[in-house]
Amino acid sequence: MFYRFSSSARSVVFRARDTAVSEGRESIEPSHILLALIDLHPELFERLSNRPIDLHSVQRELAGITTPSHVSSGQAKVRFDEHAKRVMQVATREARSCWEQWEAPRRTHGQLLPEDQSYWEARLGQAISPERFQTWFGRWMLRRKWEVDERHLLLGLLNWAEYPAVAVLTGRGVSLDVARQRLCATG
Repeated sequence: MFYRFSSSARSVVFRARDTAVSEGRESIEPSHILLALIDLHPELFERLSNRPIDLHSVQRELAGITTPSHVSSGQAKVRFDEHAKRVMQVATREARSCWEQWEAPRRTHGQLLPEDQSYWEARLGQAISPERFQTWFGRWMLRRKWEVDERHLLLGLLNWAEYPAVAVLTGRGVSLDVARQRLCATG
């Protein structure tokens, strides 16, 4: 499932796991994903809300809303609960949809865009010279494919209005349609 996740999305998942473990939970819940997103990527919420979102106030609000799940007594492997699994599945669909709707139409066969070059330079940790990739095959190898990143995890959360974690966001004026437009169309 995670082969399509960017390194930043994986770091959110790891932080969510660490939060669940620190709470003694047996599973990762959507609220853990939300807290990890706010902690690691507050800029996402600044783009969506007119005011900054304070991590500590969200934690307090989530503690008042959520009901405790099974608390782990040992060192068992922490897994996603059913709600968090659905969030991950929807985040993957959102990533593909954003790619097909906004990214793919900007591309022609074998075209290397400037953001592709900066993406691969960041991934490889070195500069890439486009002159080295004059053939269509070279440019095709460097083209960017769709992947799930932190934006899509947030969209995956916002798709489930019944989750208490999402109610915390919608209470602060964040909606799925606005988030999709601001994060995918401009991301």
